[in-house]
Order: sequence, then structure tokens, then C-alpha cells
Amino acid sequence: MPVKLIMPKIGLNMVEGQIAEWVVKEGESVKKGDVMYVIETDKVTNDVEAPQDGVLLKILVPVQKIVQVREVVGILVEQNEVVDLESVMKEFGDDRNKKEGIKLKTDETGKQSQKIAISGKTGEILASPLAKRLAIQNDIDLSSIKGSGPGGRIKMRDVEKLIKERGNGKEEGTLPGKTIALTGIRKVVAERMAFSAATMAMVTLNSELDVTSLVVYRDGLKKASKDKKEIPSYNAILVYLTARVLREFPYMNASFANIGIKLVDVVNIGLAVDTSEGLMVVVVRKADRKSVDQIHKELYVLAERAQNQRSVPEDLKSSTFTITNLGIYGIDAFTPIINPPEAAILGVCRFVQKDVLFEGQNKRRAMANFSLTFDHRVIDGGPAARFLQRLGELIAKFEHAE
Repeated sequence: MPVKLIMPKIGLNMVEGQIAEWVVKEGESVKKGDVMYVIETDKVTNDVEAPQDGVLLKILVPVQKIVQVREVVGILVEQNEVVDLESVMKEFGDDRNKKEGIKLKTDETGKQSQKIAISGKTGEILASPLAKRLAIQNDIDLSSIKGSGPGGRIKMRDVEKLIKERGNGKEEGTLPGKTIALTGIRKVVAERMAFSAATMAMVTLNSELDVTSLVVYRDGLKKASKDKKEIPSYNAILVYLTARVLREFPYMNASFANIGIKLVDVVNIGLAVDTSEGLMVVVVRKADRKSVDQIHKELYVLAERAQNQRSVPEDLKSSTFTITNLGIYGIDAFTPIINPPEAAILGVCRFVQKDVLFEGQNKRRAMANFSLTFDHRVIDGGPAARFLQRLGELIAKFEHAE
């Protein structure tokens, strides 16, 4: 009995998606759970697995074509099943590839796992589509990699590890002289950043804030906690504090519209996450109502999904204010670009121990630069400065989570 392969609905708000890759070719066989094709929405890439054992009879939607959710993209049949392709196509309501009088019989000569060819070497290798893509870009033979995934499946991080070990990897997995198509996440980021730069009157304020209390707080938890994963990250603490300042300064939690300035009634904090596929902003909803621990646990899950290309649309939507932290890269100052339709974004730089005047004395303190970019159409310089000043006050006196 033929089985419809459809464009799945991932998340409540998804209405359409694009076929990013067909991992399986027509006539190849699969086992239940094998990845058959990869779909891509605005910022999410997901593998779609075979619902049962069988053979891919027909691909109805080619790569890069956008279709509505639940539209049939391919047809899967059982091994040795005799089918009338014309009848099948008619049943599934597709006339684009109808072929009269053709009968196809599938056999057991198709592949039993993901069969890929790199540099002329073919083998039955289990690998994710992203791992395959990165391997091809860097001329890597996947048979030389031991997979860390289920059943030895090679994941993208396995390929990235090999690239680092060889010392020949390039940022984003590219090679010199190669032109990378502007698709998927990279295309979305490019369009949104260009829109932001072209339509907003962006101004950036920079302030060096005392973050010693945050360092002391986390150091205390490190000594008392056995599980380091339970210790809230600096990002979690900053999301927590920023959300509370936004409650006090609602005009920072706003957006510009043709009819006026819209003050948003919920505080959804976005956090920029650097992934191998590009920049993604995961969202902590109603962050002003959550504790540091709750935010930390939520961010851990959201960031892990983003870095493994497992985000769902709801993970990335409806942020009202964004934080981007480049401190891990040793950055001392930068100018973040607003994530539209928001009105502001907070940039966080590295924490540095330095001698400063504190309470009338020269003392060693942990200091960090914070860069607040705001849309001057929505916010004036004075209110934006007071927002940053208030955030500094809450950071300085932070001692424990509510």
C-alpha cells in the first residue's frame, strides 16, 4: 500500500516549508527511522524519517521548492510491491508527473541505509544530511569518521571535530574560491539585517558596568554544586535581569509601526546563538515571570536544539528584545544590529578583571562593556541611557535568584 510522504507541520505557526535535500533517491530502500529528506523553514532545518520500511517510489517535490504543510512530497511503497504509477499519482492528486501505462516493481536491490558518495568513494554510511554537506564542502571521506549518534550515525559535530583536528577547516565549513548559495538561515539573516539597517534610525550607547556580583554569585554556586550543568549561565542571569528592567522601562519593549509605537505587553527575551548553519535567536517567553533557574534550564534546551538544527518555529518567534553575547570570543566592544521588529538589542562583551575606583578605594573588580543599540524613531537617547544605567544597578547588587 503506497504511503504519502508529506511536508510536516513543525510547530503551531508553520504554514509552508522547503525541501532542502532528498537523502534517499528514487528506487532506493529505507528502514523505518532512516532520514529520507530534509525540510527547511525560515530558520529551522529538520530531518524527516521514514515512517516504515520500504522503497522511495517517487519524488513529487524537488529540492528548493516551497510547498504548503501536509502537501504530498513523495511516495513510499513496500518492498516487492507492484504498483500502477498512474493510479498512484491520480490517487494522490498530482498530475505533474503522471506517466500513462507505466508499472513499476520495486525490489530489494535498493540501499538499506544512507548510501553516499564523497570523492568517488561509495559506502553504506549512516550520516546526517548536515554532516554530509559539511564533509563534501571540506573534501572529507566520511568512512574515516566514527559517528557519535545512534547506531554509529555520523553527526555534524563529528565532522567539525575532524576539521579542527586536521587544522584545515574554514569558518562555516567553506573552501577558498567557493561560492555559497544564499539560502536557508543565511538568507534570512541577510534579509533581516539589511532591512534593519535600511529602515531603522539605529544609535548605540556603550557603558562599562561592574559585573563582580555575577562572578561572585556563580563562583559560590560552583563551590556548592556537584552538578555544574545546574549552575545558571551568565546569559541566563542577564536575561533574568534585563526582563525585569524592561518591566520598568516598557518603551524599550516596543516596536515601530506606521500607525505609531506599539508597546508590547509581554516580555519575550531573544538570545542570539551561534550555530554552524548561521545565527539563530532562541526566545525565552515571559522571561519577567521566570526565575534564573527556570531561564537557565530553558535556555539550555533551546540552545542545544538550535546548535543541533532541531529547533521548532516556536523556539525562534515573537521575541520583543534581544541579547547578543560575544564575550566568549574576547570581544571588548561591538555594535549589535537590531532584530526587527524590535526596537532595541543589548550587546554583552567579555568580563575583565581590572583596577577601578570602588567605594572610594582602588579595588580589583570584574568589568564588562555593554552596548545598547536602539531605534531612535521609538526611543530617545535619555531614556535609553537610563535603561542601561538601571540594568547596571541591578547587576551590581545581584546576589541571588528570586
